[in-house]
Amino acid sequence: METPLLDLNRDQIVTRIERGTKQRLRIGVQDFVTLYRAGRLPDPGKVADLVALAALLPDTDPFFLKP
Repeated sequence: METPLLDLNRDQIVTRIERGTKQRLRIGVQDFVTLYRAGRLPDPGKVADLVALAALLPDTDPFFLKP
């Protein structure tokens, strides 16, 4: 059996990350990405699916650029 592909655009990816981080970590996507990239995300295995989604965004995405 072939595994179906999931095709998501940036807005869909961000929406899924935002929903997951708010429900599970009580933080927004920007804080999630900042903590993860700084290596300060407590128990990243708990949100591995969200980390995988964030990895789909290019390094030039606004969430990865410091203000």
